[in-house]
Amino acid sequence: MTEKIENARFYDVIFVVVNIGKASRVLEEAKKCGITGGTIMHGSGTVSSTLLRTIGFYEVKKEILFMVCAREKTQAAIEHISSLFHFELPNRGILFTSPVSHLLGTHGERLHLHEQGAHPLMADHEVFFTIVAAGSGDEVVEAAAAAGARGGTLFHGTGAFADQCRKAFGIELDSGKDIIMNLVSADVASAVEAAIAERMQLDVPGNGFLFSFDAENVHGVR
Repeated sequence: MTEKIENARFYDVIFVVVNIGKASRVLEEAKKCGITGGTIMHGSGTVSSTLLRTIGFYEVKKEILFMVCAREKTQAAIEHISSLFHFELPNRGILFTSPVSHLLGTHGERLHLHEQGAHPLMADHEVFFTIVAAGSGDEVVEAAAAAGARGGTLFHGTGAFADQCRKAFGIELDSGKDIIMNLVSADVASAVEAAIAERMQLDVPGNGFLFSFDAENVHGVR
């Protein structure tokens, strides 16, 4: 059995949200900076253009790329990616990072990164993930927008039933879920959280749940 190595190095997760078909190109460039791999998910981003919404075009297909990166490589990677994909321009995508607290399964390392002083910076942004029943995602986006969020990205997932509830009349049940990601500035984060919780009645068991974490090195948000 391979022995796990306790390691004091620090890592970040780099999140990149781009239009469909571009995430693999971002990953290819990230590998040039020493990042060994990533995971791509498909979703839909909300459209902010008044003209497009007037003609009924409310969303655009998106990809979100997750990459774990050693912290000493984070800045170089995001600067390289941002310079090539021009996130400073409208509708080119967004990029942000978040520090990792635990990492297991990478090159035999087991990392526990709660050491005091490991990451003392205060973040200017916060990212929310809200998981609700399929078809309810638009309500989350609307609630967040009313509280100051600017758009969001929606993904589709599947919830797991308990064994005793998994089948009805011999048919396998599927509990569809909407997963909504909202990246917001820290000054509206509390209002966004409260608005989503109230609109979706998250205090009622079974209605869904929400979690958030700090977002750093934010690019592409105006």
